[in-house]
Amino acid sequence: MIKLEKLLGKDFTFLYRASDMLCLQIGETILIDSRGKNGGKKESPEYRIHFQCQWRFIRGGDILLASHDIYNPFDENRLDDENWDWDVFGRERAQSSVFDVRAEAFINEFLPLKIERIFFHHANDLCISFDKNVGFDTFITCSTKREFYRFLDFATGEHTVIFDE
Repeated sequence: MIKLEKLLGKDFTFLYRASDMLCLQIGETILIDSRGKNGGKKESPEYRIHFQCQWRFIRGGDILLASHDIYNPFDENRLDDENWDWDVFGRERAQSSVFDVRAEAFINEFLPLKIERIFFHHANDLCISFDKNVGFDTFITCSTKREFYRFLDFATGEHTVIFDE
């Protein structure tokens, strides 16, 4: 199982999505071996966590950013637009998803955030408390075994997949 205590005091420095998978970057920038055909070294965060389950960032009673924001157009006039595609990046604001617009604002307003507390809750839900009164929760919403998130430790090369067992 993941040794979560190694993340305490580390900075959460960046977030992005790969399709509908949320990716968090945590820790200092380090040099790791490149897997490219030229070899060499490349910069990487110490840790990355990839989430393929439901999640949300909260502050007080407000949801700042949540997993379903990926599937909703930022422009409410496009809610019934059958041609709107959630899986397109780099569009102008009016054609982007709620996630793409709010993630940029979240990064600018809050990051970096220091991890103050991190633990597993029921059914392997992950809970993280950051400074600035920001929290992060996952919600495992599937009763069958599948990948919900993975923890990548680039400093040690460890790679852990979290299932609900």
